[in-house]
Amino acid sequence: MIKLIGTLLLLITSVMTGSLAAEGLKARVSALKQVRIMLESLRLMIRYEALEVSEIVRRLSEDRELSGLKFISPLKKYSDDCFESGLVTFDEIWGRALSENTGDLTTEGVSVLSRTGKILGSCDCDGQLSALTILCEETDRLIAEAKEQYLAKGKLYRALGAVAGAFIAVIVV
Repeated sequence: MIKLIGTLLLLITSVMTGSLAAEGLKARVSALKQVRIMLESLRLMIRYEALEVSEIVRRLSEDRELSGLKFISPLKKYSDDCFESGLVTFDEIWGRALSENTGDLTTEGVSVLSRTGKILGSCDCDGQLSALTILCEETDRLIAEAKEQYLAKGKLYRALGAVAGAFIAVIVV
């Protein structure tokens, strides 16, 4: 009886591991979509309101749609603490917050966010808008690739988890 319960637990664990791997791919798609929403928000804030970076950070931190981007909350804190004193640049604050809280993003997604921090407040409105448009296009490409990976590999991970669990169960029994 104990052997049967242990085998069943191994099977369930394997299936759950495969499902977790598939959910990680889904979370990546979701995080990239939030990056895209943030970039579009930045474009609108710069184009129609010409906001300064401190106001942009405040608005980003208040936006509930961006709650999945974990670096925004520390960015607000660092901005309040350091940026107002003029001791560090906005790019340094952005990079520090991003390096500590990347969330579900891969290196490509983090690269897009890193370049976003370098762009904000560094040139005129037209330059920022042009650069943000390019980053939006790159993020759209990353979202398409992530969706493709989720559709292809998500099923594979779930199936591999089930097959591995069944294989372990057969070996144990």
